Amino acid sequence: MAAGAVGAAGYAAYAAMAAATVYSVYSTQQAGKQAQLNANAQSEQAQLDADAAASAATIQADRIRRLARNQASQANAAMAASGVEVGEGTALNINEEIYANAEEDAALTIFNAQEAKKRGYVDSSNLALSGKQARSAANAQSIGTVLSAGAQAGMAWKASAAGNNGKVSSVGGN
Repeated sequence: MAAGAVGAAGYAAYAAMAAATVYSVYSTQQAGKQAQLNANAQSEQAQLDADAAASAATIQADRIRRLARNQASQANAAMAASGVEVGEGTALNINEEIYANAEEDAALTIFNAQEAKKRGYVDSSNLALSGKQARSAANAQSIGTVLSAGAQAGMAWKASAAGNNGKVSSVGGN
C-alpha cells in the first residue's frame, strides 16, 4: 500500500508539472500573440497617419495656390485702380513672382509631406517587425519551457529509479 501511495504521489507530481508546463506555454504564446497584434495595429495606424498627412499636404498646397490667385487678383485690381497697365511690365512681373513663390511653397509642402509619409511607413514596418520578433521570442520561450520541464521530469525519474528519491542522508552524509 505504501509503494502504491508513493507511486500515486509521483504521478500526481508529474501531472502537476505537465499542467504547469502547458499553462506556462499557453500564457507565453498568448502574450506573444497579443504583442504581435498590438504591434500590427500600431503599424497600421502609422500608415494611416502617414497617408492622412500626405493628403492634408495636397489640400494645403491647393490652398496656397488659391491664395496666390487671390493675391494676384488683388494686386491686379490695385494696380488697375491706380492706372497701371495690368498685362505687361511691372504688373506682369509682380504676378509672376506671386505665382512662383506660391508654387514653391506648394511644392515644398507636398515634398515635406511625402518625406514624412516615407518615415511613417518606415515606422510602420519597424512596428510590424517588433511584433514578429515578440511572437518569435514567445515561441522560443515556450520551447525552452517544454525542454526544461522535460529535463526536470527526467532527472526526477532517474533519481526515483535509482532509489534515491525521498531518502535522507544520515549523519556524515552517508
